[in-house]
Amino acid sequence: MKENLLQYIWKEKYYRYTELVTESGEELVVIDTGQWNKHQGPDFLDARIRLNGTLWAGNIEIHIKSSQWYQHNHADDPHYRNVILHVVWEDDDSLLSSHMPTLVLQHRVSSIMLDKYNKLMQQPHSIPCQDLLHLVNTETWDEWKEVLLQERLRRKASLILNILHDTKNSWEEATWWWIARHFGGPVNAAFFEQVARSISTRILARHRNNLIQLEALLLGQANLLQESNVDPYVQLLQREYLFLRNKYQLKNVHGRAQLLRMRPAGFPAIRLAQLAMLVKQSGRLHFNILEATSLAELEKLLEITANDFWHYHYTLEEPTPFQPKHLGKDMQQHLIINAIAPLVFAFGTKQQQPHFQQRSVKWLENLDPEHNSILRSWKNTGVASLNAADSQSLTELRKCYCSAQRCLDCKIGQTIIKL
Repeated sequence: MKENLLQYIWKEKYYRYTELVTESGEELVVIDTGQWNKHQGPDFLDARIRLNGTLWAGNIEIHIKSSQWYQHNHADDPHYRNVILHVVWEDDDSLLSSHMPTLVLQHRVSSIMLDKYNKLMQQPHSIPCQDLLHLVNTETWDEWKEVLLQERLRRKASLILNILHDTKNSWEEATWWWIARHFGGPVNAAFFEQVARSISTRILARHRNNLIQLEALLLGQANLLQESNVDPYVQLLQREYLFLRNKYQLKNVHGRAQLLRMRPAGFPAIRLAQLAMLVKQSGRLHFNILEATSLAELEKLLEITANDFWHYHYTLEEPTPFQPKHLGKDMQQHLIINAIAPLVFAFGTKQQQPHFQQRSVKWLENLDPEHNSILRSWKNTGVASLNAADSQSLTELRKCYCSAQRCLDCKIGQTIIKL
């Protein structure tokens, strides 16, 4: 028995709650189980019970064994002075239960439900309940997906608002850092954000009309212009970067971008060159994102191609056969789903303008679903994604619930345990 399971059993009243009697023989009626407290203090707040006909209002503490009351030092903690009932699985301290109202649940809980929970916890699968998902109806899935999508957007919005705080509330600066981060992809996200943080939007605005200088700033701060190179264009970038670094006293960015398991089209130099073109074409990036009311407008904003040098290169060193370096549809979708939609949601949250939040959700509902290993694992269980809102919900479910075995917090897990 785990304490969180016992708390869940208490919250949902999954125990035989008629003819309750405390360990000291008092008749007990539970009127209100209280509010589940996930923070410091008793497990359930503002509960109401009746003991031998007397109404009590206060808090409830839950333990596997009654002796844990002293082990956890609750006796001396002022937060626990208003505990009116101690709910335990096993009473191993009769002295304590003789003067503190104590309810034992060990013989009042269905063994079938406990067996279901234990089997879920012992499953070796990445999705513990995958063999039982067919028992969950469509309505339950739809309701839970909506909750998961909101959780994911709020969590990402929190990250963006932390970045906004770092910029002293400059949405333009925060947008630049956040978008640059996602141009780096999963492998180089943190490094690309460091590069963006080292070049302010004020500097970018001064050089917006000069693509070579924008490329020099980004590639130079990413430590990609340090090696000697015979190519005239690379040498031009190096000269421009040295001038701009000294002019603006740019701080060094430590480290280098990685090429781990990466397709050439996603190489760091290509992404930085495309990012430079985005800055040149978009100008006020945050403003233009907020002005976009449709997916078509967002896709138009992201229709960018690195300059001619990159048509013959994937890196600064070796030339390659001609291939225009467009920002592909997959990358555009990645940016809309993971960067732009959360950014607009965060703006709506901060500014208390729900229509921006609704707009970001609408974009996700109208985008094709993502394709990755997580979503393939869901598809193999019979749970498909119809759109990007679905795929984001299922990603959240897998990462934040299944992987952490939070079945008791999951609507799907709760449904299966109750069946």
